[in-house]
Order: sequence, then structure tokens, then C-alpha cells
Amino acid sequence: MISKPIFFIIAILLEIYVLASVGGAIGGFLTVLLVVITALVGLTLLKKQGFSELNMAKIKNIQSPNTEILERVVIIISSILLIIPGFITDTIGILGIIPLTRMYFLKKILSKNFAKKFKYQKQQENKKETIEGQFWED
Repeated sequence: MISKPIFFIIAILLEIYVLASVGGAIGGFLTVLLVVITALVGLTLLKKQGFSELNMAKIKNIQSPNTEILERVVIIISSILLIIPGFITDTIGILGIIPLTRMYFLKKILSKNFAKKFKYQKQQENKKETIEGQFWED
């Protein structure tokens, strides 16, 4: 498995490579313009997200509050990814903004074993143990 610092270095190098490739294909000005536009879209979404998502959840009557919270978290993360300069992060951010792909990935994540383990740990924490004993007061 790749360690975290190496993963980030590889991700940054890939972003630079893709930016340079796109810049070579469409020109530097259009590349910078696309990066600025996606950053502005990300900032706008991040600003609006708090109120609009909360109101939509009340109207839609979503299955559970946990799903609503997870969707809001994904939208916030996706908005931040749109703000970060680069086309790879923008692509991931756009996939997190689109409701169809967002729900697809959330269902995949929630169906994995770690979700089951998390539920099991929460159940264990919620169990109350009764300890029987005697008490004397002097």
C-alpha cells in the first residue's frame, strides 16, 4: 500500500501533468480560465450548500438523517475539490455534486464492510452493562 505522503506527491504530480497537457492542447489562457471558473463554481456551491441542502432534505423527506448528513458532507468535500486548481480534482468534485453519481458512491461506501463494522461498534457502545454487587455504608 502507498504511504500517505507519497500518495499526495503522486497526486500533485498528476495534477501538474494534466494541467500542462491541457494547457498544451487548448492554450494557457483557456486552461487558467477553466481552473478559475471551476474554483468560482466550487466557492458558490460551498456558500449556498448549507441552506439549500437543508431545505431540500425537508421537502424530499429523505430516508434517514444519516443519509442527509452524508450527502451534505460529500457536497462540501466536492465543493472544496472544485476550488483546488486541477482537472483531476475538478472531475472528482463534479461527480460528487451530481446527485446520481453522489448517491451511487454513497451506496457503495455504505454497503462495504467498514460501514457494518461502524454499526457494530456503535451498538457495542450503546449497550449498558449492569454490575451487581453489594454496598455497605459505615
